[in-house]
Amino acid sequence: MKQIGIMTFIIFIFPMISVAQSPVGSFNTDAATETCKDKWTKRGVLDSGMFDYCMEDRSDGYSEANILYNKYKTVDPVELIDDVVLFARGKWLTRKKYDFGMVAYEIKQQGEAFLNIAYDLKEGKFSQTALSTCKEKWLKTSKPQWDMVEYCLND
Repeated sequence: MKQIGIMTFIIFIFPMISVAQSPVGSFNTDAATETCKDKWTKRGVLDSGMFDYCMEDRSDGYSEANILYNKYKTVDPVELIDDVVLFARGKWLTRKKYDFGMVAYEIKQQGEAFLNIAYDLKEGKFSQTALSTCKEKWLKTSKPQWDMVEYCLND
């Protein structure tokens, strides 16, 4: 049985949303290579096993970020998900660190917090006024923090 790559799977499962249209963007192999080389070179010697692991981890993180983005964009819609992705990219895809695993982690944290808030609001655990107050304090398009809105509501 022939195995298919995760990107082939994503394109097959989510044909309506191309990776190019996604704010997740494309995978920068050069930036990942530089990050992993810096991380796993000690006194001029590259630990090739850990380098390979690091590169695979970065690639897996990219795939996971795309899967999560598609989930929160179409299956379980999350308000401001594009802004969440852009914020996570700005935080974790820098010149010194290129970590799509952390981008995926951030997308999941914010997406799940939003879904928790939506559920709790529907269940009457807090008022729309309380939600508005917490959103005003913690939800900016440049830094959308649904996890902090959730924390504010549970405080």
